[in-house]
Amino acid sequence: MSTYDHAAQELQHIRAMIALLDHVLQDNRNRQMTRVTSPDYWRTRIEALLAERLSPALEQQVRALLERLDALGAQHGCDRHGAQYAPGRNRHR
Repeated sequence: MSTYDHAAQELQHIRAMIALLDHVLQDNRNRQMTRVTSPDYWRTRIEALLAERLSPALEQQVRALLERLDALGAQHGCDRHGAQYAPGRNRHR
């Protein structure tokens, strides 16, 4: 399998898992996070893809997924580790 094919396949998997993560964050009121339900887990995998030599098209898709993760965190009140912000808690330590 070529590097391009591997990166494209990994990107497809990560994209699907981020979509699933969005649903998990909506449904998981107690925020019982596991490693794979943490936005940081997926951010690490995305950043690993960015370390590879990607085509401009794939790199653009990878950067869009990073933006999506940031939006999920803001939308669901999570920090980068998936932990929910406590009401009234200062988000910027």
